[in-house]
Amino acid sequence: MQILETPPQQAEHFEWLNAIEFYANYLDIVEERMNLLSVKQSRSHQLQLDYFREQMHLLRQELYTLSEYVGQHIEEIQLVPVEENRLEMDLQFIHHSGLREGFDRFENLVNAFRNQFNDFYVKNL
Repeated sequence: MQILETPPQQAEHFEWLNAIEFYANYLDIVEERMNLLSVKQSRSHQLQLDYFREQMHLLRQELYTLSEYVGQHIEEIQLVPVEENRLEMDLQFIHHSGLREGFDRFENLVNAFRNQFNDFYVKNL
């Protein structure tokens, strides 16, 4: 067996694995901040916190899905035999590109969430 990925693809895999860990830690920090805010907020603010909790839950689900896809993709590449045909190599490239698009979309979602939550957090701290 031989790995048929390029060095930039390998680097991107490590980047994705690090990003998954970073975002998981970030969401943990946001959850702690939400818990701190929930103790001292009024009912109307609780509704906003519930909204942010739901958004965070969706982000965690998306992050878990990306994590699973990255793991599967890395395993697939490691199992490709040297004699692999061109079509399967093209399918791997398409899968890799799809993961890249998934991470770009996730990062956009996290950035939008971060901006909204930070505004709320600063106003209600």
